[in-house]
Amino acid sequence: MSFKNWLKSFLTGEKTVEISTKDIEAFIDKEELKTLSIEEFAIHSAINMIAGAVSKCEFRTFLREKEVQAEEYYLWNYEPNVNQNSTQFIQELVSRLLYANECLVVEASGQLIIAEGFSKQEFALRDTVFSNVSRGTLTFQRPFYMSEVLYFRLNNKNIKVLLSNLCQGYNAIIDKAIQKYEKSGGRKGTLEISSLARGDKQFAETFEKLMNERFRKYFEAENAVLPLFDGYTYNEQPGEQGKKTTGEVSDIKGLTAEIYDRVAQAFRIPPALLKGDIADIEKITDNFLTFCIDPLCDMIAEEITRKRYGYNGFRAGNYADIDTTCIKHIDIFGVAANVDKLIASGMYSIDELRRKLRDTQLGTEHSKKHWITKNYESLEGGETKNGNVGNQTSDAAENN
Repeated sequence: MSFKNWLKSFLTGEKTVEISTKDIEAFIDKEELKTLSIEEFAIHSAINMIAGAVSKCEFRTFLREKEVQAEEYYLWNYEPNVNQNSTQFIQELVSRLLYANECLVVEASGQLIIAEGFSKQEFALRDTVFSNVSRGTLTFQRPFYMSEVLYFRLNNKNIKVLLSNLCQGYNAIIDKAIQKYEKSGGRKGTLEISSLARGDKQFAETFEKLMNERFRKYFEAENAVLPLFDGYTYNEQPGEQGKKTTGEVSDIKGLTAEIYDRVAQAFRIPPALLKGDIADIEKITDNFLTFCIDPLCDMIAEEITRKRYGYNGFRAGNYADIDTTCIKHIDIFGVAANVDKLIASGMYSIDELRRKLRDTQLGTEHSKKHWITKNYESLEGGETKNGNVGNQTSDAAENN
């Protein structure tokens, strides 16, 4: 009850006033509690998950259809610029792309720089022009053209803005649920004021002191005694303390889960993965890689290939690719049988598989070749000819 409403009751002759902890907070003019923004937390959780996953990928570079690890490879996998390593760079790139729906990368002095601010003028049949490109305290004094930059754009609509608009209603409902939760466990009582006390000339001052100081300390303390002035009687209402039911908690938890589901849906992340559920983790991780990470990495690799290699370079077999298989942890003992089959079928060489398993490549002539067992024969029957993918047959295969 506000002081204005209490004064109205005093003038009408009411002798009993209901008070609670929320009345005390309103009376002492505390700062309003900030709105709990669940969707902002969920959005950042989703973005951090995707950015962290992409930063684990290996950026592979190819020249004339053969993989090479030269300057371009080092640029994307180790040092894109002097102030960032590749993990920091890729995480910032993906985070800006997902949060702002676009990200601009320019090259200056052989370094890749992510723009923190820029203006763009779009055209239909010629290069879009980027001006006022800035990073930190540096603002480039020249315009950049679309053909000389890496410009990543995720959707035609900014998903973060759409999510914020969608979740505003959820936030309001959550705030109501929190207020209900707090109110259900608040301490409540009635304060009886005698006619003698209300007729005192200093009544308003005495009442304000009682509410601001004594009742405030009484409600905030775990154990306390409430001293009252003459003519005041406080009666605590029984059964209200600790009355926070599981219903209010379930309401808040359910609404929070609903927001996480909507955010996960927007970013194509399995909701269970975003919320930290571990049931069927392998399946939902595969789903995450297939529908969220792979399309994003394909878009990034396509932009790198078309801008840094061009059509003529692509025709010559020069391109970039992002290996998303690096994201999942691999137990070498768990995949031992599959490794044997992949080598025996000629699918991979020993070094290629060691690389997949994040192990050191041997680099020997034997480890670079492809092998196949004599079990893999042609459909017409008969023994396989000596040699196959790599024109080699292992000694073990010859003895089978």
